[in-house]
Amino acid sequence: MLKALLKKQFAELLSAFAFRGGEKKRRKTGMLVLVGILMLYALAAMVYLMWVLSDSMCQVMLTIGKPWVYFAFMGTLAFGTGLIGSVFMTKSILYEAKDNDLLLSMPIPPKALLLVRMIALYAMAFLFTSIAFIPCIVRYFTLTTFSVLPLIFCILITLLLPLGVLAVSCLLGWLIAVLTARLPAKNLITTVLLIAFFIGYAVLVSNMNEVLTFIMTNGEALAQGFENPLLIVFRQMGLGATGDSIGMLIFVLLFAGVFALTYLLLSVTFLKTATMKKSGAKAKYVEKQSKSRSAVWAIFFKECTRYLKNPMILFNCGIGSVIGVVFAGVALFNTELCATIAHAPIYKGEVAVILTVILCFIAASNIISASSISLEGQNLWLLRSMPVSAMEIFGAKTAFHAAYTLIPLAPVTVLICVLLEIPVLMTVCAIITLICITLLCATLGLVINLKMPNLKWTNEMVAVKQSFSAVLAMFACWGVSLLVIGGYFWFGKYLYAELYLTLVSCLFFAVTALLWWWVYKRGTRVFESL
Repeated sequence: MLKALLKKQFAELLSAFAFRGGEKKRRKTGMLVLVGILMLYALAAMVYLMWVLSDSMCQVMLTIGKPWVYFAFMGTLAFGTGLIGSVFMTKSILYEAKDNDLLLSMPIPPKALLLVRMIALYAMAFLFTSIAFIPCIVRYFTLTTFSVLPLIFCILITLLLPLGVLAVSCLLGWLIAVLTARLPAKNLITTVLLIAFFIGYAVLVSNMNEVLTFIMTNGEALAQGFENPLLIVFRQMGLGATGDSIGMLIFVLLFAGVFALTYLLLSVTFLKTATMKKSGAKAKYVEKQSKSRSAVWAIFFKECTRYLKNPMILFNCGIGSVIGVVFAGVALFNTELCATIAHAPIYKGEVAVILTVILCFIAASNIISASSISLEGQNLWLLRSMPVSAMEIFGAKTAFHAAYTLIPLAPVTVLICVLLEIPVLMTVCAIITLICITLLCATLGLVINLKMPNLKWTNEMVAVKQSFSAVLAMFACWGVSLLVIGGYFWFGKYLYAELYLTLVSCLFFAVTALLWWWVYKRGTRVFESL
């Protein structure tokens, strides 16, 4: 039974990449190769980043004779990377999977189902922590003499780090599941937490150079920081990685003990939490006149309701709008920098084009339309059975994508243009370009999702985070944004910025029109055949 559950769980994780969403047909070899290349590229980029960081820090810590501080810091970083990569998936995989009720109604012990789900989460945590920690190990042994015991301990730490990540993320997921089940505004609270987490992460990344400089020049202070009771486990891990058997034993006992206690707690509460009736303030009936809406508006508001009721989906699909708001906030808090750029001896048109490319890149990060068909899932037949045409459905889905992107980003464009003292005509051209690329991205995402839907999922997050159509749409739209800046430095700099942005807008509009022509001629038939 456990083997069958594990096979089902991992098949579900991999199905979005290996199979077509609406069918049980395996993707073509070329498509699988393309998926593999994209995944390897992302993996290689992360590994390279961690290698550069490990190289700089390892040499410094070896020089001052504190290699354990190097492992303690990199282990903490790997732990944080794993936590970021898995914490927001834990609640949905453990407690909100669509097949929970079905599996729990079978003669399957809840503890076995919990164990299988936790094994899948461990695999995800292991992937993220390994990306950060394995380059650290390799760099250490290339700069020091080889020793068997530290290598064995490092391998053991690599296997145990995901257990700590899993324990913390499962506890947080359980706590969020219990709290949000009793709160009336649970979606709003989750959204606020996600945005706060993202802003904190953005602040940390923006100050990373200062942090690294402090670390490189204050090794002793960093070593004292690991005396903190909250970080003592990472101190022992660092000592263990350098061959200290006592430190390694303490680390193993702490991490294994925390995981065992977490599993014991969740196994006792899993059935109750997974089947908990969601309560909170009940809506009061208020009699009022119902307003009639057109078919397109009805589907548009249906899309709004779906995304706004699930902040995890909205956050993953619409991260670009959040980045845009953060970008505006950073500009407001750095008015002196904006004034310096505004008064620099640079052609305003060049500044306007670069700003437009940045905003287009941010807008292209929204992939709402690229997962809008997939999110219908097994209920797609309900949408198709309604008295609305396929074109009206497509129009409503792309309209929500455009509205969610442009409502925050258009004011952000105006604000930053004012701070940079960009002329009015250039500002208007920048906004028009932003509108055109948003329409292009919305339509392109819809086209890609029509060709590569993922309708076989048990959790909505699978349709978003494990959707090849979403990844392909994002990279394609990023590529389009980069073509704008490339074209400007190739031939656009010989034109007025207003003229160049106008030509780019016309090109985007023409491509969008061609995509809609394909949708009208063939996309409707593809949709009806899903």
